[in-house]
Amino acid sequence: MLTIFATPKAFQGQFSVIQENAVASWTKLKPGCQIILLGNDYGTKKIAKKYGILHIPNIAVNKYGTPLLPDLFKKAYKRSKFPILAYVNCDIILTKDFIEGIKKINLPKFFLTGARKELKITHSLDFENNWQNNLKAKVLKEGELVLKDGATDYFVFRPKIDFKMPNLILGRTFWDAWLIFQAKYLKIPIIDATNVIWAIHQTHNYSHAGGWNNVWLGPESKINLKLIGDRRKIFNTKDADFVLTQDGLKKPNLTISRIVRKIETAPIFTPEISLFLYPFNFFIKVCKFTKDQARMRFKR
Repeated sequence: MLTIFATPKAFQGQFSVIQENAVASWTKLKPGCQIILLGNDYGTKKIAKKYGILHIPNIAVNKYGTPLLPDLFKKAYKRSKFPILAYVNCDIILTKDFIEGIKKINLPKFFLTGARKELKITHSLDFENNWQNNLKAKVLKEGELVLKDGATDYFVFRPKIDFKMPNLILGRTFWDAWLIFQAKYLKIPIIDATNVIWAIHQTHNYSHAGGWNNVWLGPESKINLKLIGDRRKIFNTKDADFVLTQDGLKKPNLTISRIVRKIETAPIFTPEISLFLYPFNFFIKVCKFTKDQARMRFKR
């Protein structure tokens, strides 16, 4: 039914524990999924062998050794066995509602994502004895739903979409937000599955890449921002065409923020109306600038 592909960090320190937790949870999905691990960072080959997972060691990286998005998708597409594909960050634990949620979609083509749930996990999990319900209970008690900035860690789509990707750097600023934008630009329906799918993100630091500032504000981040070009292309679940519920797909409620967002992004999809919408977009920019300044003063 489904091919999951991912690019792990080195299996060292905290990442050794949380990444194996994630991969182990994927192997428990029913029906069974094809899983592909890409890259040759420390421990990847060993984990792939342990769980009987396809390993593709040779991937394109930049001068910093960070994977480049187009090559990852190209190699996963070539080796995938199923018509539905999912890129999942390798610190995300998935439960049975992942497959159940996907089964509710009856569209010939779609792009599905959702916000994650955050939970600090420091030990290897036991994936037996009602582990899913126990883990969800722990999330409800100790975790939180992360909606800020539309944090997304999994992308499920059909068919194999030619995203026409620039050389975006994986794991650096807004590569994931651009992916949502591009799917929408290619007229693929965007689905927000936050209310149905539990994507449990295991809290970690950024020691693997020199710290938080280096990941989000460093030179690789600036490269991604330059490739994206227009900040209006930074999309998230608020830009979804549908919301996934237990009863299937529904249109999202029309709110003021969604209307504003549609006005703001309309010129990207229909450039000829840019002049007409200029006064509205100018007003939106002023409001956002004022709001940002107020936040800065409050933080001081």
